[in-house]
Amino acid sequence: MTVAGQDQLADELCAAGQLPPPWAPAFRAVDRAGFLPDRVWVEEEGAGYQPLDRAAEPQRWWQAAYSNQVVVTQFDDGDTVWPKVGRRPTCSASMPSAILGMLDVLDTQPGHRVLEIGTGTGYNAALLAQYLGDDQVSTIELDPALYELARANLAAAGYRPSVLCGDGAAGDPSSAPFDRVLATATVRLGELPHAWVAQTAPGGRIVVPVRTEITSGPVVAFTVQPEGTATGRAAPLSVGFMELRAQRSPLGDLSGLRWDDPDADTHATELTPWTVFNGLDQRWVVGRRLRGCRWWHWPPTREHPHVLWLLDPTSRSWASATYSTDPGPYTVRQGGPRRLWNEAEAAYHWWQHAGQPSVEAWEFLITPDRQHDRLTAQTASPQPETDDGMT
Repeated sequence: MTVAGQDQLADELCAAGQLPPPWAPAFRAVDRAGFLPDRVWVEEEGAGYQPLDRAAEPQRWWQAAYSNQVVVTQFDDGDTVWPKVGRRPTCSASMPSAILGMLDVLDTQPGHRVLEIGTGTGYNAALLAQYLGDDQVSTIELDPALYELARANLAAAGYRPSVLCGDGAAGDPSSAPFDRVLATATVRLGELPHAWVAQTAPGGRIVVPVRTEITSGPVVAFTVQPEGTATGRAAPLSVGFMELRAQRSPLGDLSGLRWDDPDADTHATELTPWTVFNGLDQRWVVGRRLRGCRWWHWPPTREHPHVLWLLDPTSRSWASATYSTDPGPYTVRQGGPRRLWNEAEAAYHWWQHAGQPSVEAWEFLITPDRQHDRLTAQTASPQPETDDGMT
């Protein structure tokens, strides 16, 4: 069943154009099910994450194992015990198409030495080891329980790359330099660990999802220069990986807040709220401006219309923008020291005035003492300044 299931998944991804030909043999050879625990969580439309037990529902478990979907294997660093559903997924078997997309961007060639940041279940390390050989792959995992699980999974599948337990932000200096570094955890904009640059050979590549609190992507491919700097561009790929643990932001929650708070500062906007977030390109610009801010969308119910929420968990500043299919103006309510909707709307209008640049138009630059990003194409207005030098 495992061979048939893996081959079927490979065939589906190939038909969808999501299985890069160089990776097809390795993908077919590594059984994804062998890296999943018996008890996991899968997301169901309209119902969120649901617990799944292999013993109780074997057919459904196998279907999840060999489907192009995320399978969560840990919540809240293990503090939430199955079958309870926690607040923050902290380990998963990622969507296979996302993994393959990142491996394609990595552009790994035979003979390359690769460092993976975030071993997780060990599945991605197995793909790398199958493709390159055990001796060419190092992988590092911060969580001791996940480290032990990944080692066991890899050994059971017949792979023995170097598996380290430690802080991935520090890399693996004892095995450097590497030709490629692949991070399977998102890095906050402006905070890519310079150790990864220092441990990559000149001309080498670092592939990492770069995030704001409002965007979980894009995937950025950096090229390392001889002087210890790196320049990067966003690939046409966005993923929803978990945050590097040292850079986690507060999740925030809306408890105690009312979307129709009568004491809030209220005004009208002609801008349809959803258009500000309906696309990665504009959401990226808004996320650069609204550092530390989370967002939610509530679909309409009998009690309220569409509600778009913004929240800064640190200052407890918030905004709720309500809308429907009717034409505007639309009502915005705000509270706390920041005026989050004003910031979001200003960033969106800047993006429009700049010609609606795509995420791929941004260039990312890293030096030992500074990180910043900029639009490479000439824009119609000055680029928005941010608090940490990212311009």
